[in-house]
Amino acid sequence: MRVLTAEQMRAVDAATIAGQGGHAPVSGSELMDAAGAATLAYLQRRFAAAAQGPVAVLCGKGNNGGDGMVLARLLRQRGAEVRVLLLADPGALRGDAAEKWRALQPAGAAISVAADAAAWAQARGALAGARLWVDALLGTGLSSPPRGLVADVIAELNRAQPRPPVLAIDLPSGLPADGEWFAATLADWPWDRVLRADATVTFTAPKLGSVTGPAVYLCGDLCIAPIGSPGAIVDAVAAAPAPAGPASPAATGALSVSGLPALSAWLTTAAEAAPFLQPRPSDSHKGRFGHVLLLGGSFGKSGAPAMAADAALRIGAGLVTAAVPRSVLTAVAAYRPEIMTEPLAETSDGGVAAGILEPGVWDALVRGKSVAAIGPGLTAHPEVAATVRQVVTRLPIPWVLDADGLNAFAGRAAELRSAASPGILTPHPGEMGRLLGISTDEVQSHRLVCALQLAVATGDVVVLKGFRSLIAAPDGRVYINSTGNPGMATGGSGDILTGIIAGLWGQFPAADRLLVATVAVYLHGLAADCAAATTGELSLCATDITCSLPAAIRRARQLAAEGGEGIEIPAELR
Repeated sequence: MRVLTAEQMRAVDAATIAGQGGHAPVSGSELMDAAGAATLAYLQRRFAAAAQGPVAVLCGKGNNGGDGMVLARLLRQRGAEVRVLLLADPGALRGDAAEKWRALQPAGAAISVAADAAAWAQARGALAGARLWVDALLGTGLSSPPRGLVADVIAELNRAQPRPPVLAIDLPSGLPADGEWFAATLADWPWDRVLRADATVTFTAPKLGSVTGPAVYLCGDLCIAPIGSPGAIVDAVAAAPAPAGPASPAATGALSVSGLPALSAWLTTAAEAAPFLQPRPSDSHKGRFGHVLLLGGSFGKSGAPAMAADAALRIGAGLVTAAVPRSVLTAVAAYRPEIMTEPLAETSDGGVAAGILEPGVWDALVRGKSVAAIGPGLTAHPEVAATVRQVVTRLPIPWVLDADGLNAFAGRAAELRSAASPGILTPHPGEMGRLLGISTDEVQSHRLVCALQLAVATGDVVVLKGFRSLIAAPDGRVYINSTGNPGMATGGSGDILTGIIAGLWGQFPAADRLLVATVAVYLHGLAADCAAATTGELSLCATDITCSLPAAIRRARQLAAEGGEGIEIPAELR
């Protein structure tokens, strides 16, 4: 599903109203009615107990306020008790919002107007006793932090105790629609001036700020609802990617966006996974589904390559060979009998030695392999790091790099451009920081910029792991993952992901590696969600993710078959 900037969303609305792409024109008033109706449908489903009111609807003077006025009118038509608070002079309303204000008057809602602090002091009593607050104050039109009365009201509502659930229309008021990508002052953004929502209904497509950045949790549950803009128009607008925006004050120097490609973003859904999960032909054999070479392991770290190899098999790889130091081979081989093993010479501390590069050893190792996964269980020993750099440079097959495989290129990321074959990098924020020469905190504050910068610097696809993992390509395409949970914050989950990526790529060597990585990350997170449903997040172990891959595949197939444009992402997955 496309993810849009605020500017792109405005372009989609304008094209829909103009009837571009062969579709019948739709008026702005009709789009506003559709937004109000979509919000009502979600409200009745998500907040059924509060649907009869009292419901307090806080409206601003723009189109977001107009959406709230439509919702208020529809609720009144269904007999609900509704209280509308307009934080503006009614004379300041224009266009469709003014029309919806006039239509609201005879509906019978209790209406209060607060255009200044004194009026707000008189009107705020309308919130008391409400079973639901609806936020229709600012929406996606925000280009700077809220100021004045609206900012003060947001801060007051956030402090209120007790307070009922809050449903935001399109975007929680005060949340920058474009997240870190365009907000020049995001590092100093006043997050207490963002109205904290329990749920958000956004229209047509998610906005960058609702699925990326440091405060997406402020959206609560996220529902993406269609309101009549044709998919062809969304694709056409998004095909002209958003230009790179200015970096925030902290994103200067090493994190400058200068030279980065234009951003084109998607939110991952089961639709991307479906082509990789089709039934196999009846005449299938193991040779058709790839042979993964897993290079890793060291004394005391035999579990990492074993788990990665196991995950590659579980995702469907035909064959997997784990090439590991001789001292840990028995442990890896015993982990699962289907894993083939290859003993390697080792360093003094039990890591992979340079002997792997000897012609006879090297040729035998890579012969017949489809894809290599390098890193799980390696050490940071200088000889190991030097060996890894040579391996990556020489590999005649695609490769996935993780863990100490990535650390071998700390401060030397540009050297990855000399690799003979395409690669996928899977850093967590600490590894990303070492690759770019910046702190982990800087990475976490500017994840989009960092992911794209590393992709451009290396020419590889980058998976920046963590909350809402990002999968970035050098041409500016970025997928934002929608699955996963905090239980994945446990040792070994990254090794599982490495195996899933390699196993999937081995089966689909001709596929776009960005999509391979995207689908692997999606299934990895979905498997963790399936596992957490049984174990809980606290007790989730990495191997539970592998065991739940079959359930995740079934679930992804089901979701893809159900189709539909409406998508809901519960807060616990965000």
